[in-house]
Amino acid sequence: MFGRKRKARRAIGYRSIPMTLADAMPGREYRILKINGGHKLNSRLYAMGLMPDEKFMVYTSSRGGPMIIVVKGSRFALGRYMTGKIIIEEV
Repeated sequence: MFGRKRKARRAIGYRSIPMTLADAMPGREYRILKINGGHKLNSRLYAMGLMPDEKFMVYTSSRGGPMIIVVKGSRFALGRYMTGKIIIEEV
């Protein structure tokens, strides 16, 4: 209130708003912006080929179960904990 300035919001333009992989819809293509995991999760995802600026497609998604994604022609199943740590944007 007193003495505090409000931060100006940046204009997003034509880019989509960043979201987590858990919010992704099947059949659409996305790009990874950031992985907010620890060392163990990051190294596991990097070994699968999931790293920042990588494009992938969501193959299937269910409410409570794992999500299947396609990266460079290979399918991977990721649990809900993992999908909540991956920040993405739609391509």
